[in-house]
Amino acid sequence: MIKETVFFFRHGPATSRRQVKMGPVEFQKWMATEIDKDGLKPLREELVEDLRGDILEVGAGAGAMFSYYGDGANVVALEPDDDFRAAAEGAATNVRASIQVVGGAGESLPFPDASFDSIVASTVLCSVTSMEQTLAEFKRVLKPGGRLRLLEHVRSEHWPDGVLMDILNPVWLRLNKVGCNWNRRTVEAVRNGGFQIDDVEPHKFFSPAAPATMPLRLIKARS
Repeated sequence: MIKETVFFFRHGPATSRRQVKMGPVEFQKWMATEIDKDGLKPLREELVEDLRGDILEVGAGAGAMFSYYGDGANVVALEPDDDFRAAAEGAATNVRASIQVVGGAGESLPFPDASFDSIVASTVLCSVTSMEQTLAEFKRVLKPGGRLRLLEHVRSEHWPDGVLMDILNPVWLRLNKVGCNWNRRTVEAVRNGGFQIDDVEPHKFFSPAAPATMPLRLIKARS
């Protein structure tokens, strides 16, 4: 935790100033480009490049994931914020997949039961109001045996790091300004939500564009 803390205080102030100056949408677009350069790109590729058929991406933001979907992917990208949704619509052009951007939130998906072959979410479950409700909605709209792909940061499994994350989460919520919780037990929640977990890959990378370095998990599961 010492290395992560030093890294945060070294790069955090400059990144925070950039966030204020650029505004939410442009900042997220810049951050996505930078963290891909710093090591996230291979994880984004692994997350979605083999998915085909009807896919729901929840929390699409400005469309950072769109270029990673392959041919044969028919993606409905869900984004609740108007400004981010407009940016995502621009990002949905000139990519290999067919992408339709729509409004809505993960806690109440505007789709019938068993609508999708796969669901994708990348750094989304940290900020939803209820992770349990969102996962229940994922399970509802997935077809039987449908695939769930998540790339999420999680609470550390190590003591005292996890305890410190619990104690400092209210401070982190005030700092990040986007409702991001850094102490969610996402793998456990997926399992408790009735999904069969096929694989969990642990990752961690350091990027000045996202200076709060947290344990990252690439989760592959099925309904």
